[in-house]
Amino acid sequence: MEGEISLAIIGGVIFLFALGFSVWIRAEADEARMQGVQKEIDGQAASARQNIQIQTLTREFKIESELIAELYSSQIGWGELTVELAMAQHLAHTDPKTYPDFIAALKKIGSLRGRRMNWNKIAKNLGFKLGPAISAAEHARNELRREARADQLPVFTKPETVNI
Repeated sequence: MEGEISLAIIGGVIFLFALGFSVWIRAEADEARMQGVQKEIDGQAASARQNIQIQTLTREFKIESELIAELYSSQIGWGELTVELAMAQHLAHTDPKTYPDFIAALKKIGSLRGRRMNWNKIAKNLGFKLGPAISAAEHARNELRREARADQLPVFTKPETVNI
Protein backbone atom coordinates (compact mmCIF):
# COMPACT_ATOMS: atom_id res chain seq x y z
CA MET A 1 0.00 0.00 0.00
CA GLU A 2 2.81 2.44 0.91
CA GLY A 3 4.59 1.56 -2.34
CA GLU A 4 1.49 2.42 -4.35
CA ILE A 5 1.14 5.77 -2.56
CA SER A 6 4.80 6.59 -3.13
CA LEU A 7 4.47 5.61 -6.78
CA ALA A 8 1.36 7.81 -7.12
CA ILE A 9 3.16 10.76 -5.52
CA ILE A 10 6.19 10.33 -7.79
CA GLY A 11 3.88 10.06 -10.81
CA GLY A 12 2.07 13.24 -9.76
CA VAL A 13 5.33 15.12 -9.34
CA ILE A 14 6.52 13.99 -12.77
CA PHE A 15 3.17 15.02 -14.28
CA LEU A 16 3.34 18.48 -12.70
CA PHE A 17 6.94 18.90 -13.84
CA ALA A 18 6.00 17.94 -17.40
CA LEU A 19 3.03 20.30 -17.34
CA GLY A 20 5.19 23.18 -16.09
CA PHE A 21 7.83 22.39 -18.68
CA SER A 22 5.27 22.54 -21.51
CA VAL A 23 4.03 25.93 -20.27
CA TRP A 24 7.62 27.19 -20.16
CA ILE A 25 8.27 25.90 -23.70
CA ARG A 26 5.11 27.65 -24.96
CA ALA A 27 6.16 30.92 -23.31
CA GLU A 28 9.58 30.70 -24.96
CA ALA A 29 7.97 30.00 -28.34
CA ASP A 30 5.70 33.05 -27.94
CA GLU A 31 8.68 35.23 -27.06
CA ALA A 32 10.61 33.97 -30.09
CA ARG A 33 7.61 34.59 -32.34
CA MET A 34 7.24 38.15 -31.06
CA GLN A 35 10.98 38.80 -31.50
CA GLY A 36 10.69 37.49 -35.07
CA VAL A 37 7.83 39.86 -35.87
CA GLN A 38 9.81 42.74 -34.39
CA LYS A 39 12.89 41.92 -36.52
CA GLU A 40 10.81 41.52 -39.70
CA ILE A 41 9.23 44.93 -39.20
CA ASP A 42 12.64 46.50 -38.59
CA GLY A 43 13.99 44.84 -41.73
CA GLN A 44 11.20 46.01 -43.99
CA ALA A 45 11.19 49.48 -42.42
CA ALA A 46 14.65 50.08 -43.81
CA SER A 47 13.21 50.18 -47.32
CA ALA A 48 9.98 52.02 -46.52
CA ARG A 49 9.52 55.72 -46.01
CA GLN A 50 8.88 56.90 -42.47
CA ASN A 51 5.55 58.52 -43.34
CA ILE A 52 4.24 55.15 -44.57
CA GLN A 53 5.21 53.54 -41.28
CA ILE A 54 3.48 56.30 -39.32
CA GLN A 55 0.32 56.26 -41.45
CA THR A 56 -0.02 52.49 -41.27
CA LEU A 57 0.50 52.29 -37.49
CA THR A 58 -1.92 55.20 -37.02
CA ARG A 59 -4.61 53.24 -38.87
CA GLU A 60 -3.80 49.92 -37.22
CA PHE A 61 -3.81 51.13 -33.62
CA LYS A 62 -6.17 54.09 -34.02
CA ILE A 63 -3.89 56.66 -32.38
CA GLU A 64 -2.56 60.02 -33.51
CA SER A 65 0.35 60.09 -35.91
CA GLU A 66 2.13 62.65 -33.70
CA LEU A 67 2.29 60.11 -30.86
CA ILE A 68 3.79 57.49 -33.15
CA ALA A 69 6.36 59.97 -34.47
CA GLU A 70 7.24 61.00 -30.91
CA LEU A 71 7.64 57.39 -29.77
CA TYR A 72 9.78 56.56 -32.80
CA SER A 73 12.02 59.55 -32.13
CA SER A 74 12.85 58.03 -28.72
CA GLN A 75 15.36 55.80 -30.52
CA ILE A 76 13.44 52.53 -30.66
CA GLY A 77 12.98 50.65 -33.90
CA TRP A 78 9.76 50.28 -35.84
CA GLY A 79 9.51 46.65 -34.80
CA GLU A 80 9.77 47.33 -31.09
CA LEU A 81 7.38 50.26 -31.41
CA THR A 82 4.82 48.08 -33.20
CA VAL A 83 5.07 45.37 -30.55
CA GLU A 84 4.69 47.96 -27.76
CA LEU A 85 1.59 49.36 -29.45
CA ALA A 86 0.10 45.87 -29.87
CA MET A 87 0.76 45.00 -26.23
CA ALA A 88 -0.60 48.33 -24.97
CA GLN A 89 -3.74 47.87 -27.04
CA HIS A 90 -4.25 44.39 -25.58
CA LEU A 91 -3.53 45.57 -22.03
CA ALA A 92 -6.05 48.41 -22.32
CA HIS A 93 -8.68 45.88 -23.50
CA THR A 94 -7.94 43.25 -20.85
CA ASP A 95 -7.54 45.54 -17.84
CA PRO A 96 -9.56 48.72 -18.45
CA LYS A 97 -9.93 49.50 -14.74
CA THR A 98 -6.19 49.82 -14.19
CA TYR A 99 -5.40 51.14 -17.67
CA PRO A 100 -8.47 53.16 -18.73
CA ASP A 101 -6.91 54.36 -21.96
CA PHE A 102 -4.31 53.41 -24.50
CA ILE A 103 -1.77 55.99 -23.28
CA ALA A 104 -1.76 54.63 -19.71
CA ALA A 105 -1.23 51.11 -21.02
CA LEU A 106 1.51 52.29 -23.38
CA LYS A 107 3.35 54.03 -20.55
CA LYS A 108 3.23 50.86 -18.44
CA ILE A 109 4.53 48.69 -21.29
CA GLY A 110 7.27 51.24 -21.99
CA SER A 111 8.35 51.39 -18.35
CA LEU A 112 8.60 47.61 -18.11
CA ARG A 113 10.48 47.44 -21.39
CA GLY A 114 12.82 50.10 -20.02
CA ARG A 115 13.70 47.66 -17.25
CA ARG A 116 14.97 45.30 -19.94
CA MET A 117 12.06 42.86 -19.57
CA ASN A 118 11.32 40.66 -22.55
CA TRP A 119 7.84 40.60 -24.09
CA ASN A 120 6.80 37.37 -22.43
CA LYS A 121 7.87 38.59 -19.00
CA ILE A 122 5.96 41.83 -19.50
CA ALA A 123 2.80 39.95 -20.47
CA LYS A 124 3.16 37.61 -17.50
CA ASN A 125 3.79 40.55 -15.15
CA LEU A 126 0.62 42.25 -16.39
CA GLY A 127 -1.45 39.07 -16.27
CA PHE A 128 -2.21 38.38 -19.91
CA LYS A 129 -1.16 35.92 -22.58
CA LEU A 130 1.16 37.06 -25.33
CA GLY A 131 -0.79 35.38 -28.16
CA PRO A 132 -3.33 38.16 -28.88
CA ALA A 133 -0.59 40.80 -28.88
CA ILE A 134 1.46 38.65 -31.26
CA SER A 135 -1.53 38.42 -33.60
CA ALA A 136 -1.99 42.21 -33.55
CA ALA A 137 1.72 42.78 -34.20
CA GLU A 138 1.68 40.26 -37.07
CA HIS A 139 -1.36 41.97 -38.58
CA ALA A 140 0.40 45.33 -38.36
CA ARG A 141 3.53 43.78 -39.92
CA ASN A 142 1.45 42.49 -42.84
CA GLU A 143 -0.15 45.90 -43.35
CA LEU A 144 3.24 47.60 -43.20
CA ARG A 145 4.49 45.16 -45.82
CA ARG A 146 1.51 45.77 -48.07
CA GLU A 147 1.81 49.55 -47.79
CA ALA A 148 5.56 49.48 -48.42
CA ARG A 149 5.07 47.37 -51.56
CA ALA A 150 2.34 49.68 -52.79
CA ASP A 151 4.61 52.68 -52.26
CA GLN A 152 7.44 51.11 -54.25
CA LEU A 153 5.31 50.19 -57.25
CA PRO A 154 5.58 52.58 -60.15
CA VAL A 155 2.48 54.62 -60.70
CA PHE A 156 1.19 54.29 -64.24
CA THR A 157 -1.02 57.00 -65.59
CA LYS A 158 -3.21 56.81 -68.59
CA PRO A 159 -1.35 58.25 -71.56
CA GLU A 160 -2.86 61.29 -73.09
CA THR A 161 -4.48 60.76 -76.43
CA VAL A 162 -2.95 62.45 -79.36
CA ASN A 163 -5.24 63.91 -81.99
CA ILE A 164 -3.98 63.50 -85.51
